[in-house]
Formats: sequence, structure tokens, C-alpha cells
Amino acid sequence: MNPDRAIGAILAISLAAVLLLGIYLLTSNRSGSTPPLTPSPTAGAPSPAVLPTPTFGPPAAALGYRLAGTVVGDLAYAIIVDPKGNNQLYRPGQTVPTLGVVRSVEADQITLEGSDGVFALKLAPGPTDTPTTARTPVPTRSSGAVTPARSLRVRSESESSP
Repeated sequence: MNPDRAIGAILAISLAAVLLLGIYLLTSNRSGSTPPLTPSPTAGAPSPAVLPTPTFGPPAAALGYRLAGTVVGDLAYAIIVDPKGNNQLYRPGQTVPTLGVVRSVEADQITLEGSDGVFALKLAPGPTDTPTTARTPVPTRSSGAVTPARSLRVRSESESSP
């Protein structure tokens, strides 16, 4: 076989394998329950009849959970960090352990429906690695208060006076 044809065949097989892997990863679901993909009448906006109004503040079960990020577009995803610091990607319809089912994903919050009712989890920044402490001002001297050091050089006999 011609080396050019062999390289072309290897590239074609590799491309096909990558495409099949990508399709598999997009269609697979980690938790095993795949929500039905049905288009909504208004793109991206849930119908008010489907979702009850969220309550004020998350329930006690949501303490320690943080919404780290969202992706909104043709597909919507939410990145949720659990109390142990592990993060997981969730789509609408998937269940977040101890919180409930993700009902909608928006740019700055997600709506969940759990045993405590419907609530919103808002986008929150992560903790910082370094503690922040208040800085104490360091006293500075003004340039006029500095006294120059005197030279203790001994004049030689051959040196003239100023």
C-alpha cells in the first residue's frame, strides 16, 4: 500500500473514532436518567405553568452547595460544587443528590425542585486560597528628617583643603 494512502486511511479511521466518541459522550448521562429532549414553545424560557414560583432562600439541605457556573444556549448546564468540594455538571431534568431535580438553568441562577419545594440557587464565587487580612500602615519617614551620614575619612597630607 502507498504510504500516502496509509496515512489517509489512518486519519479517516481516527476522525471516525473521535466523532463516535463525541456523539457517545453527548448522549450518555452519568446518573443514568436521561430527560426527554422536547423543544419548548419559547426557546430557553420555561413556561410559567410548569414551574412554581421559587421560594425565598434555599432550604437547609442546600447549605454547603455552591453554584460555580452556568452555560446557557442551545444546551444548558450548571456546575454545582458540593460541601466536600467536588464539582459536577448537571442538565435540566437531572437530580442533584440531597437537593432535588434541576428544573431550569439561567445565566446567574438555577431552579431546583426538591422535597422542601422549589428554590433558586444563585451563582456564588469560590473561596479564596489565601486569607485576607487588613493591612496595617507602615510608618514612613519624610525625606527632610533623614540625616546624611558623616564621612569619617581621614585626609591625606597631599590633599588640599576645600
